[in-house]
Amino acid sequence: MRFLLFVSLALCLSAGCSPKIAPTGSCNPDFHFWQPHLRDSVQVNRYRIAISKDNMNISGIWMVRYMDETLRGTIVNEFGLKMFDFTCTAGACKLINVTPMIDKWHIRRTIARDVQFMLEIDNPAFKAGQRADRSQSDDTLTVVYRKRMLQRMPNGEMKMQNRRHNLTYSFKKMD
Repeated sequence: MRFLLFVSLALCLSAGCSPKIAPTGSCNPDFHFWQPHLRDSVQVNRYRIAISKDNMNISGIWMVRYMDETLRGTIVNEFGLKMFDFTCTAGACKLINVTPMIDKWHIRRTIARDVQFMLEIDNPAFKAGQRADRSQSDDTLTVVYRKRMLQRMPNGEMKMQNRRHNLTYSFKKMD
């Protein structure tokens, strides 16, 4: 009991002197997911997208544009029906004008987090992007953070898998 104060002080001092651990994500420009040919910062970017879960598939066009420090976009299915609009920053992603089929709070939250992960992965202010593990093998860049895995293939196709909810997003830039 009489050495409790001394031991507590020694532990506090030793914890304060421990080295800082750097984030595992790489700052190397070769490991940036969004290359200039994949996303234009001025014009509207169009991607062919397919979202699948188990035996359900939704395909369409994903349009994204950078406006006022925010990424804004929409997903429209093949018949021209809007699935949802979104606004995305490093801090949050919000779905707007959601079709009634997916307008449930847990579905909205999952899709918003997935869209934010896909679009903001290279943003230094996005915490998941800082902590994500990045690796490259056979010209395929893979970014993994918890249950999400984002891949950029050599043929220009990109794929994001949410292993927690068994969702797969496949998209490719349209010319």
